[in-house]
Amino acid sequence: MDTDTPQQDTVTQQEPQQPETDQYEPQTFGDLSDQPKPELAQAQEQPKVVTKEPDQRPLENWKQFVSKDLANSPTMQKYANTVEGLNDALKAHLELQKMMGHDKVPVPKGPDDVAAMTQFKRAFNIPNEPSGYDLKDPEWGEEMKGITIDKEGFAAIAHRYNLTPEQAKGQWSEYTTMIQGMITKHRLDLDAKMTDVRNQLRQKWGDAYDMKVELGQLVINKFTEDEGENEEITALLSQSPVGVKFLAKIGDQFKENKIGDFKYQNNTMTPEEAQKEIDAIRNNPAHPYNNDKAAEPERNRAIDYVNSLYAVINKSGAKNFR
Repeated sequence: MDTDTPQQDTVTQQEPQQPETDQYEPQTFGDLSDQPKPELAQAQEQPKVVTKEPDQRPLENWKQFVSKDLANSPTMQKYANTVEGLNDALKAHLELQKMMGHDKVPVPKGPDDVAAMTQFKRAFNIPNEPSGYDLKDPEWGEEMKGITIDKEGFAAIAHRYNLTPEQAKGQWSEYTTMIQGMITKHRLDLDAKMTDVRNQLRQKWGDAYDMKVELGQLVINKFTEDEGENEEITALLSQSPVGVKFLAKIGDQFKENKIGDFKYQNNTMTPEEAQKEIDAIRNNPAHPYNNDKAAEPERNRAIDYVNSLYAVINKSGAKNFR
């Protein structure tokens, strides 16, 4: 029948099928440029290395890794079985390495450790005798003339405490400089005090100041045995406020007396004495100074005398006198 189509014609019109193994179906993973290259893909597929967090104290109980004879040695027992102890042990070892090649000086265990002390002194050049320090005299100026310091005593103390020559000389220099400063300051303070005292005494005694000191000096000259003693006593008294007053007191005691050939004519008054004399004259109506009927030459001498007394007071700068 015409309506029937032969079966084989239909079969011959089909496309030949490729074997299943040769078929390729493209994968829809987007743009191929985004795909990893084979070698990169292989590298990315390597297993990841997983790092383990280290222990907080990885070296605690570090002595377990040391042989027993070392771990139990007296030296190792000094170090704790901790990280700090390990660091201390390593530090001690490094310091010991640094000392290699240096001379070894034992530390004396006490004053009775004679052998170690002998080596210690030899290593640091400590002299056998105090004189071995060879200390020099301080270089002081003229103002320090006559002042000495016990250099031998200082050297003995330095030797007693086993000071090295450098230490002894350094301390000797510091000590003498300190002494010089103290003495200089003392003298400056004394000079300032003496100046103040002299000014006060000159104001109080006026022209009598020099007379009183001179009287005291005459007494010293009279009773000292030789010039050296005279100069020493004079220097001691004249450089002290107390000494100046003492000289003045001696002068007051002897100014009107005669001891052997010791004589002195008193022609000078203090402001107090001048004021007392003025008061006595003014309170005496019969005195020529107050008596208008006195002879003119006598009254003029009295007026001149009173004026000279006022001059003594005015010259001293004293106040509250009339």
